[in-house]
Amino acid sequence: MELQLGKQKRMMYARVFDRTEEETCSVDAVVPDALGDIGTIVVAEGTFCLWNLDFSDKSAQIEGSIAADVVYAEEGGALRSFPVELPVKVRISGETLSPDVRPWLRCTLTALDARAVNSRKVRVTARLSLCLHAYRETELALTNRIEGDGGAVFTRTETLRVQIPVSVEEKTFAVSETHRFLSGQPEADRLLCHTETVLLDDVSAAGSRVILQGRVCAAVTYLPQGQICPAVETFETAFSQMLDCPADTSPCLLHTTVNLTAAYLNVSAAADGTALEAEYHLVAQTVCLADAVADCVTDAYCNTAELTLERETVAAGTVQPGEPLRLSAEGTLACEAASLTVVSRRAVVCGVTKDGCDVLVRLLAADTEQHVSCMEKRLHLPLEPADGARLELLSVHPEEPVVTVTADGFQIRVTVTVRTAALQESDLRQVTGATAQERACPYASVPSLTIVRWGGEDLWTLAKRYCSSEQLIRETNGLTDDAAMAEAPQYLLIPKTQA
Repeated sequence: MELQLGKQKRMMYARVFDRTEEETCSVDAVVPDALGDIGTIVVAEGTFCLWNLDFSDKSAQIEGSIAADVVYAEEGGALRSFPVELPVKVRISGETLSPDVRPWLRCTLTALDARAVNSRKVRVTARLSLCLHAYRETELALTNRIEGDGGAVFTRTETLRVQIPVSVEEKTFAVSETHRFLSGQPEADRLLCHTETVLLDDVSAAGSRVILQGRVCAAVTYLPQGQICPAVETFETAFSQMLDCPADTSPCLLHTTVNLTAAYLNVSAAADGTALEAEYHLVAQTVCLADAVADCVTDAYCNTAELTLERETVAAGTVQPGEPLRLSAEGTLACEAASLTVVSRRAVVCGVTKDGCDVLVRLLAADTEQHVSCMEKRLHLPLEPADGARLELLSVHPEEPVVTVTADGFQIRVTVTVRTAALQESDLRQVTGATAQERACPYASVPSLTIVRWGGEDLWTLAKRYCSSEQLIRETNGLTDDAAMAEAPQYLLIPKTQA
């Protein structure tokens, strides 16, 4: 007996790699000759820029650089700064990696620290979190029917409802803008440090296009003219970009990441004050998921032969975007807060895990003599998925922290807006192959009519056991609808199908 399996096929991108790596790098740097000796290190700020991502057989290589500024106070208290570059070169190994995969990479600078080795040398240490996904184009083949030429083949089908990656897109772009300082007029050579954060405000689909809207936020620390205490201002450069998806795709969910590849800031004189010229180069990567619904054969039997079935597991699941969440956390920085004036306050995401995110709150404070110091507090904001779902963080936007002076120090409260998607995962065992055995039919001894005491067992199991069919059992016992099933008799008549 020959069997033929019908297949429903669809192209998709399977996630073949998912890993988060922590990378630490450090470099020693010498204070430029034009600057004085180090008294105390105040702070180190910087931004990671992704230069290159290459795949080879069983590995991925990530290259980039951390552009940092080290701010320190000379022995006399005057603030100075100088740039330090930390090259980054990371190799990630994986059996499923190859040149044909498409990447999704999220890079987060989780820590940056500077320590004085001596009065003319510093050691700068950074820690990066690299979350890498890799997708490979593949064919999703589902068995939707089994037919035979020598007897009736009965199949059990289940409906597969899943969201599958149908496209993985990438686009590089650049944005620029000229900003005006709102307070003070800093001198061009007194720009102390800066750090950039990319925020995605909205990701949406319009037909076969993905629309990204976001901002690059630059926190700039500088010395206003004639002052010894620094000021901090945040400048936002907005961007809007479109990425093309396959023409026949209407995405239901978009998983997007945007990384900086270069950042250029320049302070210059303008007719109406001092200007900050900002230019950013970025790369966006988007995974487009679309709904897929298909019938899938999960079991089968034949009334004239014994079937041997081959099965495989199909990873099924749905992704449901959630409403934006506002999460808050509090902590205390122990210090003599009454004698300090907060110069700047900001919060940055320094870690993202499957159960939440970590936020670093950084304060610059000046004492009564205008000496500036830096204080930090790391806070964890947990996420608790409901109904057994696994949450995947799409974006985290921290707000400016609220700082209150207390008897114990500074009381800090930080709020973040989190966008998530809930992943409901389940597995389906589909039939991928079937052969009919050349031996006696296992149903030869089954009587033509069987009476069974019914305890709620599903009709498919009964039909397979007694060589019947679900339709035949329903017709024989009057189980034509849900109401009849609810009032089903205590005993069922199960007729055997005719060979």
